[in-house]
Order: sequence, then structure tokens, then C-alpha cells
Amino acid sequence: MRLLKLRAYLKAAHFGPTLLITAISFVLATTLWWEGPAYVIAFTVFLGQLIIGWSNDLYDYADDLKHNRTNKPLVAGAITPERLRKTTFVFIPIAVVANLIGPLGLKGGSVYLLGVGCGIAYNFYFKFSWLSPLPYAIACAALPGSIFYAVDRTPPLWVLAAGSLLGVAFHFLNVIKDLDQDRSSEIGGLPQRLGKKISLAIAITLAVAVGFIFTQSPVSKDFTSKESQEITNSSSFSVGGDRPAFVTLPTGYSQSVPAPLIIDLHGYSGTSVDQQRFAKMDVAANKRGVIYAGLDGLIDSQGNQFWNASVACCNFNANPVDDAAYIQGLIDEISKKVSVDPKRIYLFGHSNGHFMSYKFACTYPETVAAIAGLAGAMDSAPSNCGATSPVNVLHIHGTNDDVINYDGGQILGNIFTSAQESAKRWASVNQCSLNPSVGTAFDLIASLDGKETIPTIYSCPSASAELWTIEGSSHGPSLDSSFALQVMDWLLAHPKG
Repeated sequence: MRLLKLRAYLKAAHFGPTLLITAISFVLATTLWWEGPAYVIAFTVFLGQLIIGWSNDLYDYADDLKHNRTNKPLVAGAITPERLRKTTFVFIPIAVVANLIGPLGLKGGSVYLLGVGCGIAYNFYFKFSWLSPLPYAIACAALPGSIFYAVDRTPPLWVLAAGSLLGVAFHFLNVIKDLDQDRSSEIGGLPQRLGKKISLAIAITLAVAVGFIFTQSPVSKDFTSKESQEITNSSSFSVGGDRPAFVTLPTGYSQSVPAPLIIDLHGYSGTSVDQQRFAKMDVAANKRGVIYAGLDGLIDSQGNQFWNASVACCNFNANPVDDAAYIQGLIDEISKKVSVDPKRIYLFGHSNGHFMSYKFACTYPETVAAIAGLAGAMDSAPSNCGATSPVNVLHIHGTNDDVINYDGGQILGNIFTSAQESAKRWASVNQCSLNPSVGTAFDLIASLDGKETIPTIYSCPSASAELWTIEGSSHGPSLDSSFALQVMDWLLAHPKG
């Protein structure tokens, strides 16, 4: 029974158009921002569309009865006008507050609510006027405009124009099916006055105009997040010869000022592009003025990219490739092409890439100032790491990691260290006290509730060793840019001594 009631409320809200507008808002928010706020924006937009749809059915109730439109829930008796009216008045303040205090913000939320107001105004006034296309034009420009304002960008004029024209085209098409009944009910909007043929011709013309606008406008540029635009506008070049890696210089880079360098290493079966999307270290590097290099491992017999990082992970074909030497060679090549600060060279890796960061620090401790990694480990045999000089080390690991277990484990019989043992080994290399202190918990993973990350900090004479334990986190948690920025800030705070 409750499910039927819910279905009736959704149908009264004109569920098809409501869902379409909600989906468009989600796609726009994801493109201009990221998935986190996009879900909230889609929900608040959905609330606004409910108000428009319900107010339309309430106002049209008498006319729908007159024409026996039994597909309407009010006419069919699925819900009563009084119940729908009360529900609408309950949802109006919720929709207003949610849009103003949500990710759209005051400016974006106000612009979207202007569109909602236009939708309601159409129901009560404009549908009887030759100005009936006006609220559609304003509302359908307000939707993309609100999301641009939410990310502190001015909406391009072509976006507003395209939105307006699409809205007006939809208005003409949507009215055609009920044109004769509308006239008998003295609904005299512009389509009713012009007739079916002219209305259809106008809708087609407007759709063609929108297509022309899209072909003549910088769509890919304008529908790119601000962070991604900053990356795109910076300079890039390739190194590595027949095993290439792409290097990105941060915005504002100057050859006269040596900049830090970070090497980003993907996990097993991943790629450099996957790693960028996952960890977002490229975005953090650009924000902090760091040269960024995303590397790719070789491909094994299973078609998966890997790093020859340790006995345990993940060179399953016993490929003799020396990935540590490969990374060192890239650092040398990058340093010859651009101005790299030799005291601020860093590595970050996830999973197999984290294993690789340890391998590099063990092999070339004199090169790297600090390494940080998520969900990796080291081989159990201490003899596999020959580092004798200190390296700043940050180990990050989730307690619910079922791939590279927090407490250690094995892969095909090859044992790897626990998160605590990994940090302790480097504390020993760095001549730290082996009685670490536990710091104050903080929020590292936005997708997890509360302050889920507990730092374990070793007291060291020079280079640092830390373990960040993420309570309840998996092997590949959902990360946002705040994770990358916190890790990047830790690395930058630990240059070579």
C-alpha cells in the first residue's frame, strides 16, 4: 500500500521529466565538480522538481477531471488533492533550505530556486499567456547556471543560451499532445495560439539551433572541472624513450626556481591514468607547485601492469626488469629537462605501487627525500632492503584491507610485513626511538564518518617514520582531493636533510 502511495506521489510529480532534470544535474555536477557533491546536488534538484510537478497537478486537477485524465493520480483517486497539497507545503521549505545550504551554496541555490519559481509561475499564470515559453527559458538556463556558480565559475553564455533554447523546445513539444484539450479549457499559451504545425516547426528549429551552438562552442573546455583545467593549462612532456612517462609542470612553474618532484605509482593491474583518478595526486601536485610524473609498469602474461617491487608483490612471471633503476633513470632525465629540487624528490604508491616505493627507497635512499604509500608492504626478509641512509616514510593502511592485510600476510606463499612492522623497520633505519607515540585522530578519508585515521609517530633524530591507520578502511577506499593534499603536505614538510 505504501509503495503504491509513493508511486502515486512520484507520478504526480511528472516523474519522467523530474528524473531527466535530476540526471542532467548529476552529470553536470560530476563533470564540473566530483561525485560526492553531485549526489547531494541531484537530490536537492529533485526536491525542487517535486514542487513544480505537484503544484502543476494541483492546479490542473479540475481540468484533468473535466477531460477524464485517469492517468493522473489525483483523477484516479490514488491520492487526494488535500493530501498532495499538505505534502507540497511540507516539502517547499525543505527544498528551499536544502538548496541554499547544500553544495549549490547561496548563489547557486538561489539561481536554481529562481528556476523552480519560474516552473511554479508557469503553472499558475504563464500557461495562459503568449509569454508561456519565458519560464521554460529561464528555468532551463538556471539549472546549469546554478552548478557553474556552485563551483565559483561564471556560466558561459553559450551554456545559458543552449539551456534556454532546449527548455523552450521542450515546452512546444510537450504541449502539442494536449493542444486541443488545452484550447477547450481556455489555456492560451504561445503553442496553443500558434497551433501544432508551427509549434512542431519551432521545436525542431530550436533543437537544430542548439546543435549548432554545441558545434561552435568550447564544450570540452567549459565542461571540465576547475582543477582539471589547471592541469590542462600547465605544460607537459614525455620522458623514458620506448617506455614513456608523462610529466606535468605545475601552473606558475619557473625554470629559475627549482620545484619538488613526485613520482606516482599505480597498483597491480592499474595504469597511470587509473592512479590519477584514484589518488588525485596530480591535482594536489598542481596546487602545491610540484612537478608530477605518473608512471606505468610493464604488462605481465595476464595483461596486467605490475611493478617488480618485491618477492611477494607482484612480479608473478619472474620478469628480470629493474623498476627501481627505471625510476631512477626517469628522475635523472626529468632533472635534466626541468629545474628539480634534489632535496624534494618524493614517491607515492598504492598497493603494488606502495611496495615499489619501498623498493626504491631501499635501493636509492640517497635520491628520495620521502615516500608515502597506501595499502602496501615490504618483504618479510630484512635482507631484501639494503638502505643504510635515512628516508622519511609515511605508511597509510586501512584496518579492513582484505588484499594486503593490515596485520601482514602472504601472496602465493611469499610473506609480506604488517603495516606496523613496515613503519618500524624504517624507524630502525632512521635511528628513531622504537617506542612511538599515538597522535590525535583526524579525518583523512572523506567517505568515512568521523576522524577515522590514527597516526603513530616515531621520534627520530632526522628523517621521520609514521603510520597512519585508517579504521574501517578497505584496500581501495574512495578518495577525494583532501586525501591527496594531506599526503602531499606531509611529503613537502619532509625534505632531504
